[in-house]
Amino acid sequence: MFLLQLVYMLGRIKHILKYFFYAIMALFFIGVIFILSPKVKAADSDHLVINEIYPVPDTKCNDVVSPNCKKEWVEIFNPTDSDVNLSSFALYDEAGNTKPLSGNIVAGDYYIYYNSSGWLNNSDEVVYLKSIRSLEISDIIDQAEYASCSSQKSLQRIPNGIDTDNDQTDFRILVPTPGEENILPTYSDQIIINEIVPHPATSSSDEFIELYNFGISDVDLSGWQIDDIAGGGSSPYTIPTGTIILVGKYLTFYNSIDHISLNDSGDSARLIDPNGDEKSATSYLSSDRGQSYSKFDSGWQWTTKPTPLAKNLLIVEVAAQDPDVQIIETDISSARNLPDEETVQVTGIISVTPGKLSSQYFYIQDDNSGIQIYNYNKDFPNLTQGDQIQVIGELGTTNNEKRIKISLASDIIILSTHPPPEAKKTTISEIGENLEGKYISVIGTVTKTSGNTFFIHGSGEIQVSIREGTDIEKPRMKVGDKVQIAGILSQYKDNYRILPITQNDVKIISSAKLAKSGPTPILALITSFIITWIISVLQQRKRKSLRRNFST
Repeated sequence: MFLLQLVYMLGRIKHILKYFFYAIMALFFIGVIFILSPKVKAADSDHLVINEIYPVPDTKCNDVVSPNCKKEWVEIFNPTDSDVNLSSFALYDEAGNTKPLSGNIVAGDYYIYYNSSGWLNNSDEVVYLKSIRSLEISDIIDQAEYASCSSQKSLQRIPNGIDTDNDQTDFRILVPTPGEENILPTYSDQIIINEIVPHPATSSSDEFIELYNFGISDVDLSGWQIDDIAGGGSSPYTIPTGTIILVGKYLTFYNSIDHISLNDSGDSARLIDPNGDEKSATSYLSSDRGQSYSKFDSGWQWTTKPTPLAKNLLIVEVAAQDPDVQIIETDISSARNLPDEETVQVTGIISVTPGKLSSQYFYIQDDNSGIQIYNYNKDFPNLTQGDQIQVIGELGTTNNEKRIKISLASDIIILSTHPPPEAKKTTISEIGENLEGKYISVIGTVTKTSGNTFFIHGSGEIQVSIREGTDIEKPRMKVGDKVQIAGILSQYKDNYRILPITQNDVKIISSAKLAKSGPTPILALITSFIITWIISVLQQRKRKSLRRNFST
């Protein structure tokens, strides 16, 4: 009986060792498959990048002499130290049109995909580079978004091959350099906007923008641009080829030539070099007929003496003070409903201090509403977020946003100090005039992102703009990310926007699902098959053992 039990025990040990061997072999094969499986890294500093995009080709060029001149193209750069086979990669646009790639891209080299005109949009386009994985699963390796591109120019990644995940700053519109390193040209910093006349005493065609060369050498302005407000207004005027501004001299561009219409109620003038960099700019709120807005050593001032092509002269028209001005003491909400030019006294808590969103204004709020406090001369007392202040000033409206204009720091009296106000939780659909100027908080999904501006959608859609003075570092976000955004609700023309104040005002709640590095789907299927097979074998062995025991 003992011998029978010993034989049975040895048999069981033999079966256990056999199953252990099967398990070890299965793990070995899984490890081999994992090591040999292709892996695609998520976006970081060492992956293939979309380096240059040419979406608006010259349709009139000689394609016999230059076969690719009428084609759009996308340049891919390999910054890694390994060659890459592109047969498992593809480009595709926001509409989902996929363009499979082929061939190899050598380490540190370029690959250009050419396509007939009409694939890429001239504006508002996103180009993706993806790795085609088995079972039609794909990984996004890189993506590049652009708002617009000039004809026969390309969007180039500057510095070459460097991806910071901020397309607005990563890409510049420059002369195309297919298959070559992208290098940013340098342009003079010695040309400034010196004088503008938005409301001439004659006709609108006599509006002008004047440039001045304060440097030590003549400057070729070919390809430079003059524009008004960024992202709107008139179309930019491109300065013709061969335009030279001499040392210490002026150039004046009239509306009859550049067709830039400066609004009487407030506008901007900007000088932009061929790299797209803003070299000089100025803004004004309102203009009087026949006056020019001119640059002096003390700053920009209105003068009643326009001086085209000559040194600016400061001649100021002194306005008489009205001693009988009536001051209306009211709350912020009621003040917002009063007509412009009324003088009001309001009390509120500072939600954001001067210098954060602008050097010329800040915001206050009470329980019901908020409003902007503006001073053209940037003259404010020492203010802290949470201070309760009393303000006396004149009501005004700019770009459809209500504000109180003050003249002196003494127009503000600090009454008491409190903790900073908390953001009022609301929904995008509830945003309106009643919340303008208030510190609010909403939740939504990212629908579009470019640089420090992005859009979110919840019960509606709204723009979010991060101002430089806030020192907020925009988190890496993608379309589809769920975010919580807090900030001042501001209005610009017909649209509302949220202006975050602190880093905590921009939070990613959950990220959009993207395929990540790791085992490929086929590896998962093989692993699942092996595990299922082992379980099946064990079950069969167990049933056989039970039958033998039952027979015995």
